[in-house]
Amino acid sequence: MLPDLKLSYYNTSVPHPDRNIYIVYNALSNSMLELDWKTGLIFSKLNSMEIHYLDPDVIEALVRQGMIIPKDVDEFEVVARRAQTNRKTIEASDTLFMVISPTNTCNMNCPYCYQGDKTASSSDAQYLGEENMEAMKKLIAKTIAEPHAEPIRRIRIEWFGGEPLMRKNTIEEFSSYVIALAKENNIDYSASIITNGTLLNAQTYEMLRRCEVRKLQITIDGSKKMHDSVRYYLSGKGTYDRILDNLALMPEGEFRLTVRINGDRAVFENLDEMFADLEKKGIWPQRSGEIGFDWAPKFYNFEGFNQDKDVYYTSYQYQQSKEDFARLKVTKYNDWASRNGLRTKKLKVAYPSFANFYCGTVESPNSISVDDGGYIHKCYNTINSKEKRAQHVTDFDPYGPGMDTYKHFDKTKAADCRTCKALPICEESCNMRFVLNTESKICSGWKYFMEERMIAIYEQNFSEGNPEVSIMSRSGTVEIC
Repeated sequence: MLPDLKLSYYNTSVPHPDRNIYIVYNALSNSMLELDWKTGLIFSKLNSMEIHYLDPDVIEALVRQGMIIPKDVDEFEVVARRAQTNRKTIEASDTLFMVISPTNTCNMNCPYCYQGDKTASSSDAQYLGEENMEAMKKLIAKTIAEPHAEPIRRIRIEWFGGEPLMRKNTIEEFSSYVIALAKENNIDYSASIITNGTLLNAQTYEMLRRCEVRKLQITIDGSKKMHDSVRYYLSGKGTYDRILDNLALMPEGEFRLTVRINGDRAVFENLDEMFADLEKKGIWPQRSGEIGFDWAPKFYNFEGFNQDKDVYYTSYQYQQSKEDFARLKVTKYNDWASRNGLRTKKLKVAYPSFANFYCGTVESPNSISVDDGGYIHKCYNTINSKEKRAQHVTDFDPYGPGMDTYKHFDKTKAADCRTCKALPICEESCNMRFVLNTESKICSGWKYFMEERMIAIYEQNFSEGNPEVSIMSRSGTVEIC
């Protein structure tokens, strides 16, 4: 039997620093195994022709967990088939997803904004007119009646811009129509908005509630001084105080808010003051059940709209800063909890999920982004670029010109990806970054911190001396040999 077996390419072995064991993880089967020190050391140094040095029961366990596999299995082909299956699943989506930019204009003038110039003079439309609004309504009604894939069971709308809240009437009118249409057809409806937060007053929150826009994303970039130096009104005045005041007004129990932090080296150095101000305003940690954070990277983009290149992260540096941000956030929460006699929290590493490989918005025929002129894009990142317009909503064809702009590539054949042991669990699914090659790919943290995370997951899920302990994973239990 042994000559017909080989070691999996996707094995990673790591000695536990405090225990006399080895931990083995396989990304393709998404399974984990504990070996005694001697066996683990031997296994970590073997090649496929030396499997017979292992005891039969160990070999059996390794085969069971996909760490030793049949010799004729092409693991790269297994990953490629998985990627294509995911692509076909996305193409058969039953969700109608639309990113809508009701206006290209903005009341802010952030120097790093990758979306380009959004002043009124730069736009040929400035905002969605009545004719385009009616065309969008007809498009949604037609898609429900004549779906491009599975029958539509969900409608998801995301408001974007420019600053979408500069066109509140547009949001309300369109939402009213689509909500009624969804109810009439027994379709689940939800909506979100990406806004700079400067216009979120009490009346706006009430309007968003009526429009069932329950998920909000705003941006705060570090301390007041840091934020106001990069996120300011057209007049040059900073927006920090206004945004925090508006967040403090958010009705309880109505919304889920994500505070996006566009991260670079300078911003990270100023996070302490931001967390202190959020606490003073009663925003976070007090409302941590409703408010979370997205530490998002600022990557250098060759298409322009950049600051000094030296402030930007590489993919590795971003992932390291993301780990550091998670630790900082837990520390700040626990400081507050301790002062208020509340239970503290522990930082946990999530067990990996299998990769999605490709962007659902790009791959699904039911997903589009619409700009202020009523033109369709297949990626919301280009929504303010007139050169990237594909079609118009009046004659939308999901299989027509421009709809496959970001689909003509196979991620599993990309040189950096094919040789990466984290490919089966990779978290980077942005088609555009691969196709345009204008900025860094967000390589998975598992690529850079595989061994550290394996140890952390082991510590989180194992009780010493209890071989029956299981881990929350897609492959079931973690075996001990």
